[in-house]
Amino acid sequence: MAKEPGRDLGALNALLFEELERLTSVDATDKEAVATEVERAKAVQGIASQITQSSKIVLDTVKLRAEWAGSKYASTPRMLNG
Repeated sequence: MAKEPGRDLGALNALLFEELERLTSVDATDKEAVATEVERAKAVQGIASQITQSSKIVLDTVKLRAEWAGSKYASTPRMLNG
């Protein structure tokens, strides 16, 4: 199965850095633009936290499977690549 674009931790990392760039490039004198970008950043951060937590659970599952069933059953899930 082909890898889906933007569905791994590498893509999430790139997105977070893009959001950081947007936050630092917004005109600080434009209060509405600042408020809009801050709200957007909060939304991105919330979703990123959920994705990170989900990835941690997946990784813990892989580790447990490797420990109990052997390393040949511990392949890295696509979402953890990046």
